[in-house]
Amino acid sequence: MKTKAINWLLKALLAGAAAFALLCLFCALWYKVPVHSTNQDGATEFKYEPNTFYSRGVEGFAMGRTNSDGFPELLDYAPGDQVDVLLLGSSHLEGYSVPPEKNAAAVLGRLFDGEKAVYSIAMAGHTFPYCAKHLEKALEVYQPQVAVIELASLSYDPAAMDAATDGTLPDIPSHAGGFVTLLQKLPFLRHMYNKYFNRGNDVVKAAAVMETEVSGADFDASLARLLEKLGEVSRAHGVKTILVHVPTVVPDAEGRAVLEVKPGERESFQRLSEENGLIFLDLTERFVSALEDDHELLFGFANTAPGHGHINSRGHELFAEAVYGCIENGEG
Repeated sequence: MKTKAINWLLKALLAGAAAFALLCLFCALWYKVPVHSTNQDGATEFKYEPNTFYSRGVEGFAMGRTNSDGFPELLDYAPGDQVDVLLLGSSHLEGYSVPPEKNAAAVLGRLFDGEKAVYSIAMAGHTFPYCAKHLEKALEVYQPQVAVIELASLSYDPAAMDAATDGTLPDIPSHAGGFVTLLQKLPFLRHMYNKYFNRGNDVVKAAAVMETEVSGADFDASLARLLEKLGEVSRAHGVKTILVHVPTVVPDAEGRAVLEVKPGERESFQRLSEENGLIFLDLTERFVSALEDDHELLFGFANTAPGHGHINSRGHELFAEAVYGCIENGEG
């Protein structure tokens, strides 16, 4: 009886191991994100493992490899390589949900047709305050002529903007090294954690959008201080900095655009950007027209809720076209 129990237990363990291996194999194609670790050069909070395969099938479907610098970029990078246009932003611009050849950096590079080298260091969790926090280091490392910062929202917490201005914005932790890294390299465990247990990083949430109402005067004061700093950093490095607002535009029951923006925010960004020598490129009209006139959804994918989630390939294309026009023709 004892031998039978041991044999049954061994068979169960082998069956479980085989099932786990098959699930990891499946997830290697369905959901495999490289492990990230602290970015030592300070241009971003973290970067991914370089030259590593990735795949995402949970929102859209895309696969590729991180480049030699640890970013999901088509172009490799070595210190000293020419970068004319540097893109900074969040997971929207990072583009893990679209094929790498269709993300904004790749499209913008093709629009310049070799005249300018375009490079993206956009990373998940890097909301506007984090991009602002790292702008000076990013300009020192990559030395671009133009810096483009994506703003997926305009409703940033004044406390987070103040922290980005004075250098006290908390770091986004990277859980890497030893056994933790090994666990993250098992695609099934990584997928299950992100699906059922990961509720987001509290530090990133705090720097994302306002959860409580604040006065317009407090918002404007914090934004003014932050944009003043960005203007000073940009001028010190001889860089033109463009802030690109990518509005969340979703359709209502009749197909009309619904915007998630608070009254006065766009006007504040426009006015304060001009006062500090920055360019505010607002894509609201372009995105609304795409939805209402051309009946195009710029957010969402075939395997997600239509109109919701990250920007899709068409959204990346409109972003790139607008930035190209702004740089080439001065179109704001």
